[in-house]
Amino acid sequence: MGLRGMPGGSYRVLSDGDIQKIHDCSMKLFEEVGIAVHNKRALELFHQHGAEVDWKRRVFFASRDWVMSKVGMAPSSITLCGREEAQDLVIEDTKTYLGTGGTALNVLDMETHKRRPSTLQDIRDAARLVDHLENIHFFVLPLYPHDVPEEKVDVNRFWAGLSHTSKHVMGGVYTKEGVQDTIRMAEVIAGGREALRKRPFISMITCVVSPLKIDDTYGELLMTVAEQGIPLAIPTEPLAGSTSPVTLAGNVAQLNTEALAGLILAQLVNPGTPVLYGSVATINDMRQMAYLSGAVEMGLINAAAAQMAQFYRVPFYATAGMSDSKLPDIQSGYERAMTAVMVALAGANYIHDAAGLLEFAMTVSFEQYVIDNDIIGMVMRAVKGIDVNDETLAFDVMKKVGPGGNFMSEKHTVRYMRKEFFYPCLADRNNRDAWEAMGARDACRRARKEARRILATHKPLPVADEAVKEIRSSIDGIVV
Repeated sequence: MGLRGMPGGSYRVLSDGDIQKIHDCSMKLFEEVGIAVHNKRALELFHQHGAEVDWKRRVFFASRDWVMSKVGMAPSSITLCGREEAQDLVIEDTKTYLGTGGTALNVLDMETHKRRPSTLQDIRDAARLVDHLENIHFFVLPLYPHDVPEEKVDVNRFWAGLSHTSKHVMGGVYTKEGVQDTIRMAEVIAGGREALRKRPFISMITCVVSPLKIDDTYGELLMTVAEQGIPLAIPTEPLAGSTSPVTLAGNVAQLNTEALAGLILAQLVNPGTPVLYGSVATINDMRQMAYLSGAVEMGLINAAAAQMAQFYRVPFYATAGMSDSKLPDIQSGYERAMTAVMVALAGANYIHDAAGLLEFAMTVSFEQYVIDNDIIGMVMRAVKGIDVNDETLAFDVMKKVGPGGNFMSEKHTVRYMRKEFFYPCLADRNNRDAWEAMGARDACRRARKEARRILATHKPLPVADEAVKEIRSSIDGIVV
């Protein structure tokens, strides 16, 4: 198993003074501007718990003491489980994990190399591929299945993921009924209601809308998940220059306010609900007013948001590791590596979107998953840092070898050669003669070959037959 859950935090884009200023700005937004809540039940809940409500405008206001008292109700540590314990993720402090994200509408077909609408089988294949790739730590459902009726998308997406990977499965949700069916299905797999709450191997994503608004649909979905006690990520996506101030500091202050508003609503519904403070914030391309997923500023914003989450001592759901390129090419490599390493070094906990996504998060590439397995491995090696002690300083070894010698046959070299270095699976480190003898393939073609091999051979941990039978007979519309 690759490096996972290493403590980050060595990169600090904000000073302590900056963090305090952003916090103060957020508190002023709660006090003087307010949060619009377009869900009646949610707005009544804020009022019942002491927030001031402007019913005509459907906006609530709150003092900083009120806000901080509610934030303090959220757990500071969450364990997101896999179907097997080896895949568990402990989300706390600056522990860092990276995985997939979504929800894309297309895939790059490995046979035609053309973009096409995604299907349920593509979700199964993505899950099986990720299940094998050791540096990808979790599976956020990455695709929308166009071949499934809209009202049955939620439960079928989750089933496709759960039945093809034992890693933790998180996904966005679309309907209240879909949330309830998905939780019921997961309870069957877990062996009962309490068993799922004890080891939650699913979690769900809802959203706060920028700027400063909880809408009716996502507000209802958020409350439905929170009522069930299932872990919940509540990201907000302010785009600098359109749905937030163009300045990065203003963007972070706004996302911080929105993320706290969502987190507080979950705590009002069900105190102690495991919630990940979330950010998928980025910038607009001001020349075309288009969303960007590969911008270096996205890395800066999410690194700053990691520090804000650490300030409040709440787990953090971040975005990084994407690209706006249409192919797994050079642009894809440098854009995704730049943001992934920045946000991981900042100690973001649950960095989704870090594998497989291209083209403004609209397209998934199976080759890119294999490439990202190497990139994430390198990122985690950077997070691990340099261990400095008497043994690693190796003075005695240097004294023994002396000037002009070499270290290749030393026991110290053998002892550390595997754990000190990261060994990529895909990167080519052969000389030119060997590379040409193996077909002179570039990284994308090598990744395609490896993806095909994995999909042809890898068998994930199956769901128990009895659970499959019960799910098939009890959940209407599921494709098993």
